Parts: sequence; C-alpha cells; structure tokens
Amino acid sequence: MKRENNFDIIRLLLAVVVVLFHVGHISGSPVFDHFPNYFSGHLAVEGFFAISGFLIFASWERSSSLRDYSIKRAARILPGYWLATAFCLAIAFCYGSFHVGKFLLANLTFANFLAGSVPGVFPENPSNGLNGALWTIKIEVAFYIFVPAIVWLCRRLNRDAVLWSIFALSIVYRVAMAAHNTLALQLPGQLSFFMIGALIHYHVQWFEAHGRWIMLGAALLYAAHLATGWFILRPAAVATLTLCASLLLPVVKGPTRWGDFSYGTYVLHWPIIQLVVAAGLYKSHPWAALALTLLAVAVGAALSWFLVEKPSLALAHSRRIKTPYPAVTPS
Repeated sequence: MKRENNFDIIRLLLAVVVVLFHVGHISGSPVFDHFPNYFSGHLAVEGFFAISGFLIFASWERSSSLRDYSIKRAARILPGYWLATAFCLAIAFCYGSFHVGKFLLANLTFANFLAGSVPGVFPENPSNGLNGALWTIKIEVAFYIFVPAIVWLCRRLNRDAVLWSIFALSIVYRVAMAAHNTLALQLPGQLSFFMIGALIHYHVQWFEAHGRWIMLGAALLYAAHLATGWFILRPAAVATLTLCASLLLPVVKGPTRWGDFSYGTYVLHWPIIQLVVAAGLYKSHPWAALALTLLAVAVGAALSWFLVEKPSLALAHSRRIKTPYPAVTPS
C-alpha cells in the first residue's frame, strides 16, 4: 500500500456529513429539514465501515500478537469514546440530573440503545438523546473482535472464498431483515462493507493497477442501485468508491496535516448539537447556530485529538515496543 493516502481526509469528510445529517434530524429547525436528503448519514457510516475493513485487517496483519493488536485497537477507540461519555455525564450534571447509572453502564458496555438519554436532560429538545451517534461504535468494536477469527479461517481455508462468503451472508441477512430496520443495521448486516475493505486490502496492488476501471464499474454499480433500489448492489459500490477516493485520488491533506480529527468529530457532535438546540439558537438564528455548531465540533475534535487520542496512541505505542515479541512470519 502507498504510504500517502486520503484515509484521514475522507474519514473527516464522512464525519462532517454525519454532523450535517444529524443537524437536519435533531435541530428542529425547518431550515435544515432537507439536510438528510443531501447529506446521507447512513452512506457516510457505510464508508467508515469500508475504510475500517481495509485498515483493521491491515492492522491485524502487522501485529505481532493478539495482545499487540488489542492494545492498538483499544488505544484508538476507547479514550475518545470515554471522553464523549464523560462529556454527556457533565451535561447531565449541569441539568441537575444525577441518576446516570443506567446511562453510564449502557455506554461503558457499548449497549447505548439500553439508555440513550438521562431523565431531565434536554427536556425541550425535539430529541432528548444524549449521544445517538454512538450506536455504530459497538459494531466497530465487534468487528475488531471478529477480525482475528476471520483471519484464522482465511489462513486455513481459501481466503477470498471466506471473505466473499461473509460478504454474501451479510447481504442475505440485511435483505431478510429489511422489515426490521433497527436489527438490519446491526451486525452481521454491516459486514458486507467491512469485507469489501478487507478484500481490497488483500488485493491492493491489483486494485491500484486497475483503479480507473474499478472506479468506473463501482460508479455504474451505484447508479444501478439508485435506479433499482436493490440493496444487494449497494455494499460493493459504496465500499469500492470509498476506497477509490482513499487510495487512488491525488492526496489531499487539508486540516488532517495536523491530526486525525474524524473520530472526535463523530463522537462529540451529537451532544454539541443538542446544547445549541437547548440554547434556542436553532429557532432564532438557524444559520448562526449551524456555524456555532461546526466551530464547537471542530474545537472539540481538536481537543480530543491533541489531549486524549494522540497521547493515548503514543502511550500504547511505547508500551508495545517495550514488550519483546517473538518474530512473526509474514502471511
């Protein structure tokens, strides 16, 4: 894989799409009712999963042991997630709501659906959820857990056959559960996006060599999905186009030259939107409220990266390199 790529900037753009999608859903401002039509949060999340499929399989293959892999994954996802949870608790305490045990337990176990709100917090908002964006994190964590087992199967059977089989079974599940949208969006319904990322990781040289035609094929496939509404066409199209943008387009750094702000943007934006809504700004000055939201999210993401995420990654790296691992034969 090329050292230079667009993963950070694409993830940041996808996170911004999710922010705008949620502004349309939870701000309560008619001005932004159309935002979900132009900024698809579901499409952005699927792009995230495709990138994760590529990077997490690569992370496992580079790891010297299960412990090494686990430290890397935990250091990347947990500190920012804990920060978002602590932020939500601080908001609840400011509202004078201290019965947060159920919310805290649900969030620490990634079961956010069990307690998405705290009584008395954001009572006048159109939605009183404290952080409805965190539902995807449990899917990401479950995927982290499944990757070693999937690779184990790949090394004992035909690798591509295993990955394509999981891809196909995921689509079968998603289609079968179409009438139950909440369940359809959970695992294994999202694995198809991860698997395309994994397949591109294992065939990255071929992917880069034929990128122009692959991108064209994926665009046509997505157009066919839009024309027919058939979900079966969506995962390969969305995941491939996302990886094309990440690996094949000219490298763009933008703000990511200073850090990876996508995760902080994702996990902090919902409570920030809710605070701006509670202040009444989306009713009185909707565009100013949107500008304030984006500024606050940017500041929060930067603080998360520089004060929490980056130091935790550095600490995890120092612990890993101090531990003598046996040599691993490349697979």
